[in-house]
Amino acid sequence: MKPYFYAQKSYTKEPDVEKFAAHTHGGYEIFCFLSGDAKYYVEGNIYNLNEGDILLIKKAETHSLLINTSIPYERYVVVFGPECLLGDYAKSLIQVIDQKPLGKYNKIYFKDKEHILYLLEQVCSVTSFEEKQIYLTVLLNEICKNLYLNKSEELNIVKDIEIIEYINQNLMKISGIEEICGKFFISSAQLSRKFKAMTGSTVWNYIVTKRLLIAKELLSQGVMPHTVSEICGYEEYSSFYRAYKLHFGSSPKDDCIRQTKSELKWQR
Repeated sequence: MKPYFYAQKSYTKEPDVEKFAAHTHGGYEIFCFLSGDAKYYVEGNIYNLNEGDILLIKKAETHSLLINTSIPYERYVVVFGPECLLGDYAKSLIQVIDQKPLGKYNKIYFKDKEHILYLLEQVCSVTSFEEKQIYLTVLLNEICKNLYLNKSEELNIVKDIEIIEYINQNLMKISGIEEICGKFFISSAQLSRKFKAMTGSTVWNYIVTKRLLIAKELLSQGVMPHTVSEICGYEEYSSFYRAYKLHFGSSPKDDCIRQTKSELKWQR
């Protein structure tokens, strides 16, 4: 199976807002803004973007781009799984990223940004997976060293972000929208408006997407599909199966077998 890896420098002359809607990844993302007019939303926080700004998005963090469609947009995007890092460093670097608070400290500050841009260019341009591993590991090491460099980072924190925090803390327990409304003493219409403004997503789609990402992770660890279904709050396996296949395009059983019996190999 091919490693979870994507690296590309991209230029879009006429950006389409719909293509940058709220989404999550099953891996980690390094994003570098090169040109355009945009803001980056991560779990309800808003980051203003300037040329050369770099953001780190950890696994399952919901993020989206608010972009001016009349101005061309250029960026580096690297999405990767732990298997794309050199073995001796992978575990410690991933631990540093996973410990980062949800939706905070995504924007990384560097004293030598030119060096970081050089590493990004190499990750995107070298041809062999082994070379990409080297440059990506060095790049991520630099990012982790600077993760909390500026603790007074610029964050435009959206009001009522505690709703997002509550959902993530109780992700597998929430039975419905009414539970959240009761917790925060608001109507379902108010909740929908607030949540859409914070994340660009509906409340239930946000919950389901995050549950499915956790499901995929559990399956990769060899947990049986029916057990994963129960952990993720599904009363019936058939409902879990349909949701999983719709989201990932493969069945839970297929992914469990694939992950537990196959070695990850780079397909040249």
